[in-house]
Amino acid sequence: MSDPDKIWPTGLTEREAEEVHSYLIDGTRVFGVIALIAHLLVAVSTPWLG
Repeated sequence: MSDPDKIWPTGLTEREAEEVHSYLIDGTRVFGVIALIAHLLVAVSTPWLG
């Protein structure tokens, strides 16, 4: 049976897709902050870069 609320090709409902998307965005933001901190620490700790 086909559920009319499900969206092709994922099989998720609109609400489920929005929830997955919000987790993806939050994870990307966390990764970006960690990468920014790591790059700043490397720039500060290596005098030949600056």
